[in-house]
Amino acid sequence: MEKSKQIETISIIGSGNVASSLGFVLLEAGIKIKEIYSRTAKNAESLAKKLDCSWVDNLNVLDPNSDLYLIAISDDQLSHIGDKLGHLNGIVAHTSGSQPINILKSKKGSSGIFYPLQTMTKSQLPDFTNIPICIEANNSDAAEQLKNLADKISTKVVYLNSDQRQYLHLTAVTVNNFTNLLYNHAHDVLMDKEIDFSLLIPLINETADKIRNTHPKDAQTGPARRNDKAIINKHLKLLDDYPDYQELYSLLSNQLIRKYHDKL
Repeated sequence: MEKSKQIETISIIGSGNVASSLGFVLLEAGIKIKEIYSRTAKNAESLAKKLDCSWVDNLNVLDPNSDLYLIAISDDQLSHIGDKLGHLNGIVAHTSGSQPINILKSKKGSSGIFYPLQTMTKSQLPDFTNIPICIEANNSDAAEQLKNLADKISTKVVYLNSDQRQYLHLTAVTVNNFTNLLYNHAHDVLMDKEIDFSLLIPLINETADKIRNTHPKDAQTGPARRNDKAIINKHLKLLDDYPDYQELYSLLSNQLIRKYHDKL
């Protein structure tokens, strides 16, 4: 059986957090980064210098012979880019969790998804070893090539179709972005009361660690889980000066009570 062609060269379309993180980790894995594209020449040049590659700020002059073109740009720009990539010979794959594969339908040939499920910032390169990478492609050969590439940087590579991936992205926003909003509210209150936020870190770590081996429903604790209305009302009173936080506390407490008590 003939082995699938390996992806050895990549051009990255984008210069933000995801583009930077993937660029560095793929370079470390021995993949040649050929080129960086960004609409802003300064951003393209800056990342290209770090990845020791060339850069362009015009899609029409992208090198047409990279094995993979990895699109790491904002979701609202994806729909406008497919018809500008018709001259490229390699696989074109985007990194979005919420956008379907057919958003690249105007690109003839192989297209796909290479979606790393992790929050990323330029200032801190994540350890990709245990980051799930979700793969999808419009043909089996491209799917195999993307999987082989993902296997070089992660031990958790999964095939998900576009419908499945959008639900994964939805829940990722819930457990990451919404949780971080709650951290933000807690931080603001503690700062106002001159209490060190780091006192909460062991609790945050234990809560996150517990989910590894315990169903979230079984891991739930706290006053709403016990239906302790006296404590809930006391907390709501303490939040009179923090109406946004108070609204969230009330909403989440009521949902927990319905989940654990109203259905009994």
